[in-house]
Amino acid sequence: MNFDIGTILWIAFLAVFAIGFFISKKMSRQIDREGIETTGYISRITDIGDPDEVDIHVYAKYRTEDGEEIEGTVLNPRADLMERQTVRLLYHPIHKHNAKLI
Repeated sequence: MNFDIGTILWIAFLAVFAIGFFISKKMSRQIDREGIETTGYISRITDIGDPDEVDIHVYAKYRTEDGEEIEGTVLNPRADLMERQTVRLLYHPIHKHNAKLI
């Protein structure tokens, strides 16, 4: 069976996307099961998309239970969030830079 380079690249892209999707879902489930609650605030909201697309990333600053200040990615952002807004979060105890809104 012969594949052209476009087909091979498309298959590789789909594989990378699928792996990223499953890792993200696994992290989200781990935070739900093992997450530690804290209060923080939205530190920045960035659009890293091209001019004709929107790709919003939301970050929050919060303190871990050992007193470390972290700026982590909010994995489940909402459209109504604003910078400096106080939020309740769950963060992963090992991967502290990953958090979810409560």
